Amino acid sequence: GQDGGREAPAGREGNEDTSFRWQCVEQPIGKLLFRRFLEGTPGLAAAGALWEELEAYERCEESERQGAAAAIRGRFFAPGGAQHCPFLSAAATATPTGEAGP
Repeated sequence: GQDGGREAPAGREGNEDTSFRWQCVEQPIGKLLFRRFLEGTPGLAAAGALWEELEAYERCEESERQGAAAAIRGRFFAPGGAQHCPFLSAAATATPTGEAGP
């Protein structure tokens, strides 16, 4: 083709994907570098820890999820929690409908 012989990756249609999800979640090196950035930046370490806990929550057994969710809410969402994340909105930290509160 006229693009110097390079083929676009399937689904990318010749455009580089510069989204956060692609660069910092789907790409292993991007994810590692972004996590290290969070850990090393004052005020952002809690965000990195929250991300790690949310990924662990996604991998845990269904029977363990209620306890894991309560621990996450207490540690990251509650004012005074060990790693409170005050930048999260009230909607993001609200207890889901049908789930018991802490």
